[in-house]
Amino acid sequence: MLFSLLVIIYVTFMALGFPDSALGSSFPAIAENLGVSSDMAGYLAPIVSFGTIISSLLSDALIRRFTTKWVTTVSIFLTGLGLLLFSFVDSGHVWAFFPIALVMGLGAGGVDAALNNFVALHYKAIHMNWLHCCWGVGTTISPLIIGSMIDSGNNSAGWNKGILIVSLLLFGITFLLLCSLPLWNRVERKLALTKGLLDEVETAPFSLKTLFSNPVFYLSMAGFFCYCAMEGTTGLWLSTFLNKEKGLDTSLSASLGSTFYIGITIGRFLSGPLSLKCHEKTMIRIGEALALSGILLCLIPIDGYAAVIGFVLTGIGCAPIYPAIIRSTPYRFSRTASQRAMGLEMAIAYLGNLSIPPLFALTARSLGDNYGILPFFTFAFVVIMIVCHEIINVRLKKRDATLTEAEKEEYRAA
Repeated sequence: MLFSLLVIIYVTFMALGFPDSALGSSFPAIAENLGVSSDMAGYLAPIVSFGTIISSLLSDALIRRFTTKWVTTVSIFLTGLGLLLFSFVDSGHVWAFFPIALVMGLGAGGVDAALNNFVALHYKAIHMNWLHCCWGVGTTISPLIIGSMIDSGNNSAGWNKGILIVSLLLFGITFLLLCSLPLWNRVERKLALTKGLLDEVETAPFSLKTLFSNPVFYLSMAGFFCYCAMEGTTGLWLSTFLNKEKGLDTSLSASLGSTFYIGITIGRFLSGPLSLKCHEKTMIRIGEALALSGILLCLIPIDGYAAVIGFVLTGIGCAPIYPAIIRSTPYRFSRTASQRAMGLEMAIAYLGNLSIPPLFALTARSLGDNYGILPFFTFAFVVIMIVCHEIINVRLKKRDATLTEAEKEEYRAA
C-alpha cells in the first residue's frame, strides 16, 4: 500500500511542477502577443508566492483539520483552475493575471508542505530525491508543451493553448487523487498500527516558541530563502535572458527555458541512489559546488547555446539541495516539530520567490533592460546559502554530541 500511494504522490508532485515553469517560459510570448512589458512577470511571480506563503503558513492547521489527502487534492484543483483562467486572459483584461496568480499560489503551498513532510517522515531519502525529480519532470514538460504551441511567426500567438493543455493535465491528476482517497485511508490506518504513529489530526501542535528560540531555525530559513530565490529567479527569467541577451526567438527561448529544469530533473534522479550513501549535509555540499560551477560558467561571455550548458549544470547542482533540506527538517528540529517547521520553511522559501524576482526585474530595467545580470544574482545567493549551511553543520555537530539515545531517535541523528 505504501508503494501504491508513493506512485500517486510522485504523479502529484509532477503536477506541482507544471505551473512553476509555466509563467516564466510563456511570458516572452505573452509580452509580445498582448503588448505588455516583459518585466510584468516579475510582478506576477510575487503574487503567486504570496498565495503560496499564506497556504504554507496555514498548512499545519489545515492538515490537522482535513488531513493530507484532502489538502493535496484541493490544492491541485486550485492550481489547475488558476492555469485554466490564465489561458483565457486577453489584451483587454491583462489585470486579470494578478488575481489568477493568487489562486495559483494558494494551490501550491498546501500540497508542497503536506507531501514533503509526509515523505520525509515515512519514506527513505531516495524517495525524497525522486519525488522532487518528478517535480522536475513537471517543470520540464510544461515549457515544452507551451513552446510547441507558440507561433513565432504570428505575434507569438498560441501560448494560451499550451497553458490550457497544462491545466487539463492538472484536472486529470485531481481526478486521480479523488480516486485514491480510499488508498490514503488504508495507509493511514496501517501507519498508525504498525509504526505506532498517531493520526495527523490527533497529533498535538508543536510550540512555535521552541522553534523561534533555536538559532538553527533562522539559519535554516535563511539558507532555504537563498536557495528558492536563486532557483525561482533563474526559472522565471531564463527564457527572457535567452531572448533578450542571447537573441533567441520567443518559441525557442520558451523551450530552452526548460533546460534549467532538465538539469534539476536529471540531477534528482541521480541523487536518489547517492542519498542512500550520503548524509543530507553531504548532498547539500555536492549540490552547492555544482551550482556554483554552473553559475561561474554562465558568467563567461559566451553565446546562447553555450550559456544553456551552464544553466543545465546549475540545475544539476540545485537538484539535491531542496530535497536534502526538506529531508533534514526532522533532523534539525525533531520529528514532533517537523510539520510545523515544514510549513514555515515553505513560507520562508516562497518569500524568496516573492521578493527576489521582482527585485531582479527592477534592477534589470534600471540598467536599461540588462537581463545579463542574471548569473550575478544567482551567484550572490548561492554564496550566502553556503555560509548558512556550514554554520548549521557546526551547530548540529555540537548538539548531536550531547543527545541521549532517545533524543537521537527523535532527531534522527546518527
